[in-house]
Amino acid sequence: MELYMPLWKIVKRPLLPIRDSWQDAMPLVLLFVLMSVAAWGAYRLQGSKRQWVRRGTQVAAALVFVVFLHRCLCALRGWVFGLELMGRNNLIAFAHMAIFIIVMAFTIGMGRLFCGWLCPLGAASEAMRWITRWRERLGKRRALISGYLMLAGLLILIAWLAWMVAPDTGFFAENVAALWGVGLLVLLFFALPRAEDDARLKRVKYVSAIGWLGLSVIGVFVTNPWCVLMGDELDYSSMVSILAVLSGGMIVSMAWCRYLCPLGATVGLLALLSPIKIRNSLSPEQCTDCGQCRQVCPMNALDRTQVDHTSCIYCGQCTNTCGFHFENELARGESEAEVGET
Repeated sequence: MELYMPLWKIVKRPLLPIRDSWQDAMPLVLLFVLMSVAAWGAYRLQGSKRQWVRRGTQVAAALVFVVFLHRCLCALRGWVFGLELMGRNNLIAFAHMAIFIIVMAFTIGMGRLFCGWLCPLGAASEAMRWITRWRERLGKRRALISGYLMLAGLLILIAWLAWMVAPDTGFFAENVAALWGVGLLVLLFFALPRAEDDARLKRVKYVSAIGWLGLSVIGVFVTNPWCVLMGDELDYSSMVSILAVLSGGMIVSMAWCRYLCPLGATVGLLALLSPIKIRNSLSPEQCTDCGQCRQVCPMNALDRTQVDHTSCIYCGQCTNTCGFHFENELARGESEAEVGET
């Protein structure tokens, strides 16, 4: 059985082509602009204004990279391919590496804004949280049973799709994204009973990143689950991967982003270098362990007054909750001014 899907991209060719190359400057310009807006919104705004700007940035990024432009944001794969071309065709090498450079530069300087403010796959996963929250209200036992039933049903559906499509050649090379998607669902069997305390399982994403980069180095054209959205393509592998990512987010909040996203693992480590992080002004003794911060955090990055900065996506939903705030020069200046006024 072959899969057919109409292409939806409005622009299928470069808008600002550099002569004699396929390089398209427009996605790079728009990515830089959107990252700049995200930085401004995160560090200059507060409360509901910050969240309105964040939602607007997510919608704008989805329109730009999912609906409008032809370019896909394959940062890690592009970085590897770009390195291989350096010295032979530097222009195309730059074209491969530019997305990676922009995202990583902003991450080192301003934190993991891409994941929480721009990534269309992250925004879609975050939208699935309402189902996760609804299941949690059923009670722990019912939520656990419903999660296992959903996982079992998804694995059966994926097996049926594999039987129907039956890829003939290059099964592994052509279905890396599907294998990662199935791996996510299998991992959720272990994560589901301890979703509130999953620090060890979060380390799996570093293994995922190493494997992803390793396959790219040896020449396997690994396909990110978001290629269904950004690349305007559909095959068995991409269909299974996006199904697993979105469905996994209904079972455990932001499951792909927490446990397996290779780009998330990379930017999470680089975010440790950022001078701007979310902190808590309360001491551990002052914390009442009410759990309010854990309820609002989509990544389960908060534990009492501590923040897991490798998981935090800088969404800002925890700010002004139990003492959490962005620690930057603006925040400190405003705090000092408030102290002076009192």
